[in-house]
Amino acid sequence: MRIVKILSATVVTATVFGGVPAAQASVALNKKPAPSFDTTIKEGRKAVRSALKQTSSTSASIALVANGKTVWSQTFGRVNPAGNKPSPTTQFGVGSVSKVVTTMAVMQLVDQGKVSLDAPVTRYVPDFAMQSPQYKQITVRMLLNHSAGVPGTDYADAWSNEPIPSYVDRALAGLRNSPLKTTPGAMNVYCNDCFTLAGVVVERVSGMPFQDYVTANILKPLGMRHSRYQTSVPAPGTVAPIIQGGQVQPIEITNLFASGGLMSTSRDMAQLAKVFTNDGKVGGKRILSSSAIQRMAADETATTLRVGPPSFLRYGLGWDSVQDPALKSAGVLGWTKGGDTVDYHASFAVAPDDGLAVVVEGAGRSFSSIAAETVAQTVLLNALVETSAIKKMPKQVGGEPGKGKVTSKMAKKKIKRLSGTFLAQNETLKLTKGKNRSLKVARLVDGRWVNNPGRFELRNDGAFWSTQSPGASIRAVKAWGRTYVVQRSIGGTGTYYSHVARGQKTRSGGSLSPAWQARVGTKWLLANESPQSLNWTLAGTAAVEIASIPGLSGYLLAKGALVETVPFDATTSDTVGSMFLEIPLGFGRDLYDFDFSMQSGEEYLSFSSSVLRPAATVPSLASGPNTVTIDPRGLVQWYRVPAASTVTISGQSDWKLFDGALSMVDSGDSAPVTKPAPAGAYLAVFGPAGSTASVLVE
Repeated sequence: MRIVKILSATVVTATVFGGVPAAQASVALNKKPAPSFDTTIKEGRKAVRSALKQTSSTSASIALVANGKTVWSQTFGRVNPAGNKPSPTTQFGVGSVSKVVTTMAVMQLVDQGKVSLDAPVTRYVPDFAMQSPQYKQITVRMLLNHSAGVPGTDYADAWSNEPIPSYVDRALAGLRNSPLKTTPGAMNVYCNDCFTLAGVVVERVSGMPFQDYVTANILKPLGMRHSRYQTSVPAPGTVAPIIQGGQVQPIEITNLFASGGLMSTSRDMAQLAKVFTNDGKVGGKRILSSSAIQRMAADETATTLRVGPPSFLRYGLGWDSVQDPALKSAGVLGWTKGGDTVDYHASFAVAPDDGLAVVVEGAGRSFSSIAAETVAQTVLLNALVETSAIKKMPKQVGGEPGKGKVTSKMAKKKIKRLSGTFLAQNETLKLTKGKNRSLKVARLVDGRWVNNPGRFELRNDGAFWSTQSPGASIRAVKAWGRTYVVQRSIGGTGTYYSHVARGQKTRSGGSLSPAWQARVGTKWLLANESPQSLNWTLAGTAAVEIASIPGLSGYLLAKGALVETVPFDATTSDTVGSMFLEIPLGFGRDLYDFDFSMQSGEEYLSFSSSVLRPAATVPSLASGPNTVTIDPRGLVQWYRVPAASTVTISGQSDWKLFDGALSMVDSGDSAPVTKPAPAGAYLAVFGPAGSTASVLVE
């Protein structure tokens, strides 16, 4: 992804108790003096500014809730190159924090007796189907706790600059073409498609479009007047943009409404947080029952596969963690949810027993929910001190490994278990024996193994400790007959350790068939994506490439647009590359079966709802006039421009021009238009099935 230029954060608005100085307004909470939160606000400002600077991001917004009131809200950064400041009503995308709202909508229907958490999804969505017959076992609860076994995320048309209302129907169609990756209920693996399905449950049961139900039953009752799902292009100035190269970029629209599409302000999200700090009631209005709040907060990972010690991810219903590790380090209960789209990032953190909550929102390609979460945890810990809920900030954890004797027998056994190739979604690792009872870790980069700096040295606690990253270590853990590499590292606030399975050990399988050998190193081009989709540009390429894994036979990688890097088994079929990884929590997400089939005499690739055509057989345009006929299935029509020239396009308004490396160099939504095309360029033309366009090459 492209990186926004470095800028300094600028304080924009700072309101304490609605604009009244904290010292004067302390009686607003109750009759006894309330804390001023001076230290909390000071540390919060410092944390936000640091996050903006470190990530070169554009703007941010924060709000703190205490005892049922928003006691601090502030915005930072700018909304245009001139430096104009975000207002308190400037909206940010909250990304997957939207999942909490979706869960609230489902739980309202549970409260009303219209939905049962443990009923099959097919009871409410009869047209939901998948290739694996076990899909009928998926319950509503499994959607909300990420244990349904659904492959992951249908990224086709997920983000755009104009709304694409067909996204949900497309995602349902993609699921009908997909198998499950695990048995429903067996393992929690983060899954956006689960929440898209949960949104469909809300629609079918309520009889209302999902966004209308949420607006009527959650946003309006809470007075969240500046929160919305983007069913239309937002009015200028209402949404925080990102700024790159001194230019304001088009506003990103997230079409996965139920999974990540809510736009809001930190003040509005503070209203939402009050539902959880006040046991379901806000301003005398009952939004959720007390039972619903508690059911959302139960640890849903307890009865499924868990690898190693507790992770920072402890899914509840809708929550990422119902035992936030930073707050747990202070002996405090915390519920948290993070959210990331391409441009927007957020954290929603609640300390329910102490009546505290923090919302952090950020705009920037390099900002992240992890950065936002660290800010939120920092603010909550300081607020807990100022409210006397804890005596002092929790201690920073140490990173000193054990120094006792390591026997040769122990070293041989531990090194053997961890040596090998470990695969995960977007992670390809090779661990090999190093000097002095250590391991070297290499990552696959552009087809080559590249060693990480430093080594991991074995200590007497049985873990291999990093010589580069203090407090980081790895160890092998066996579960379900598989071996996982589990990493321990120091969490964001420095007050806790986090453990996560980074990869599944994979041994070489059978040899590749001639059909698969022919596909290695070849590319397939997006063919059924909307011209408004951001997927044409975000990954820097409109292609998926099939790649080998050096030293590992039988398994291949799909790399590029829509998939990042996804391993698959190429030994079970000549035409289908199969999902095989079973990794809990984050690194087993977004896996797919890759299906190759002959269509119109060419081999097409499909996965989820995406269809891609082979790049090798794209026809070349002739010098002079060319008549282009759009594929009878309505697929994108691709052409090559052999020599450097100019192309004039007429007859169709939507087109994309790429260089020979398939990075987009220009696009348009008007015709006729004349553009320079480099040698070897690709031209993609969009239009109704069977329609024509004219392309003049000069």
